Amino acid sequence: MVWYKNPIPWLLMIVIAFIAFTAGWFLPPPTSVEQPQSLRLSGYAFIDPLLACNINNSNAYAQNKLLSQELQSIIDTNKNNGTISKASVYFVNFKTGAWANVDGTEEFYPSSLGKIPLMIAYYQESESNPDIFNQKLVYPVGSTDLNQMQDITPAEAIVPGNSYTVEQLIEYMIKYSDNNATALLDANINPDTLNRVYGDLGIPTEDNVNLANADFITAHQVATLFRVLYNATYLSRDDSEKALQLLSQVSFTQGLVAGVASSTVVSHKLGLVGIAPGGITTEHELHDCGIVYAPSPYLMCVMTRGPGSLPNMESVIAQLSKAAYQSAESGS
Repeated sequence: MVWYKNPIPWLLMIVIAFIAFTAGWFLPPPTSVEQPQSLRLSGYAFIDPLLACNINNSNAYAQNKLLSQELQSIIDTNKNNGTISKASVYFVNFKTGAWANVDGTEEFYPSSLGKIPLMIAYYQESESNPDIFNQKLVYPVGSTDLNQMQDITPAEAIVPGNSYTVEQLIEYMIKYSDNNATALLDANINPDTLNRVYGDLGIPTEDNVNLANADFITAHQVATLFRVLYNATYLSRDDSEKALQLLSQVSFTQGLVAGVASSTVVSHKLGLVGIAPGGITTEHELHDCGIVYAPSPYLMCVMTRGPGSLPNMESVIAQLSKAAYQSAESGS
């Protein structure tokens, strides 16, 4: 007897099909998966330019749990000994995609990290005005010396009465974190260009900063500035290369740079501000963010706040940097 003449297999198939069809009504719904986020440039009708992808890292790439735990341990130890009151670290390995984001919701005041968008704005302005880098600006005699308020004074700074090209001022601003050069550049840039940079890259701003709202940006958000430069997705390739080359010459070496091998190139920027209620400094915020050109290049942004001495806070960043460097070197 052939199988199709026996009704039992037919009945069995019908029962199995019914169970398979109805099972979905009784099984728990699938677990939702966080979708990878991307940063795209708006304002176009027919294109949707990609600036950075997987900016939330989601589960498109694995979290480096061992590194996350080590970074958290370093932060907790330094909180317990009173060196810092809060800290945040964002890390992503460009080669493997592995990431770590410790205390990622903590917000800080960007301080001199805000000099990066200003530099980017000038590079963008040069696309329509190529001569802008040769434009000369005078630092007037009698101007308020904005570097006096810095706890780490610039190794080199512009001199009152002298004139400088925009290109020279950008070097003073980035390499030495000269606030006077920054003020001249800020006053000279087209405000629309600068505002467009912040808007395009989704970088938050605060126009009326005071003690109540001074902290408004995360390490993850600052990292976007370095992502778009490394990927050359916002500026041209040549301008992105120039910007990161300039950032590799920053004179501050007590943070990220102190945690990596001496031959390793680091394109980064320092941020430092004193928290002074009543005019008396009670805490500092010290940040160091950038790209470490290890054999497996990675992006790291460390933002800290605390009542400890600056050398001790620098040491915290160096400890975190060393842990990340060793993790990248080991391939984990």
